Amino acid sequence: MRPVSKGYLACVGCLGAAALVWSGWSFFVRHSSNWSTETLVTLLLLLFLSWVCCCLPLYIRDDCTVDLSFISILTSTLLLGPEAAVLVSAISFPFVVVSTPDGKGYQHIFNTSPLKTFFNIGDHALSYWVGGLFYYLAGGVPGDISLPGVLLPALFFLLAAMFFNAVVMLLFYMLEYGTPFYPTIFQMFMSLLPSVACASPIGYFLSMLLTMKSGVWLALLFMLPLLLARYSFKLYLSFQRQQHSMVEALTAALEAKDTYTKGHSGRVSAYACRIAREMKLPAKRIELLRTGALFHDLGKIGIPDAILQKPGPLTPEERTVIQTHPLRGVGILENMDAYKDILIFVRNHHERYDGGGYPDGTAGEDLPLEVYILGAADSYDAITSARPYCTARTPQDAGRILRAEAGKQFHPAVAEITAALAESGELTRCIPSQEETGGGVC
Repeated sequence: MRPVSKGYLACVGCLGAAALVWSGWSFFVRHSSNWSTETLVTLLLLLFLSWVCCCLPLYIRDDCTVDLSFISILTSTLLLGPEAAVLVSAISFPFVVVSTPDGKGYQHIFNTSPLKTFFNIGDHALSYWVGGLFYYLAGGVPGDISLPGVLLPALFFLLAAMFFNAVVMLLFYMLEYGTPFYPTIFQMFMSLLPSVACASPIGYFLSMLLTMKSGVWLALLFMLPLLLARYSFKLYLSFQRQQHSMVEALTAALEAKDTYTKGHSGRVSAYACRIAREMKLPAKRIELLRTGALFHDLGKIGIPDAILQKPGPLTPEERTVIQTHPLRGVGILENMDAYKDILIFVRNHHERYDGGGYPDGTAGEDLPLEVYILGAADSYDAITSARPYCTARTPQDAGRILRAEAGKQFHPAVAEITAALAESGELTRCIPSQEETGGGVC
């Protein structure tokens, strides 16, 4: 990690510690007259619920988890104030033990960098503290959860806390990796929005239960169906991950049988994402393109080794066989719901803009721009990679070929941008990051 990034993490941790101290003083000292046994029981319950939810995240990806801890954070804010939310988050965090993505181990503060732990606690403390400022600015009063008056303060708290958290994380990525501020900030904010939007009504209902007689017991019973729903969703995600692992295994088998294919899909994915970003495509479309590029040659698993590994030009008969690989790839993926959106890439990545491609001869604007981006990225890698029957050519050579084929093999706009990126060295530079991360970089 770069020294400036470490300094940033330490700075956020220190500011978070200051917010935590202020929140503790405000909650325990300044508002001590509002304390009661009921308040203490509510605080302990919310600490327990926050800890349980943090210990039971759902892995959407190996680097992306979702948990329900925001339910207890919002409930703390509505009933006890934003200061309590800061305390609940900071106190429960050190005790969290989370299963690793592969289920073979656990993550906790004793096997995590102290600086990372310090930063994470500080980030959440600062985010909820800033959210609290907006909560009070909107007229929020802890304990007053009457409708519709509570809606605006709660909304201000949610949006401010989410946005500040996204900014804090993005500043780290900017310092460490050079990530652009826009549109990344929008992407990060939108990635947080669905889970928070779903958790918010539950947080309000939990607040209502805790104001009732026997509210603690009602709240505990209320959480049981949520845990059951979490378990059902975990089974669904596990099934999706198994499908993904199976397709990855097929791709690995293909790379093992074809030396040219080894690393090809990852490089094409990185190139395609870089071209798509240059063409200002939305993040969701780029992510689909990334996945489609990773699996675009999957159908070659069904092509005989004698053809795939032939050290010379193919005969017309052999070329006819290898041209079946897009449809073979579609046949492998079409019954997997998680991959239905990328079938268009697998099927059409060898189509030409002038209609002379295969398997369908589709032309022009009948295919989405992403298909032509994938085709250009695929061709660029083919041109700049060594094969048994031809040597690798330079990115400048590839640029000239792309421009010469604009409007013929390639979409004119895609060809021009890909050629410019190739000649400037941008496509070459995106490969080291891809190799470090083990997949295409978007």
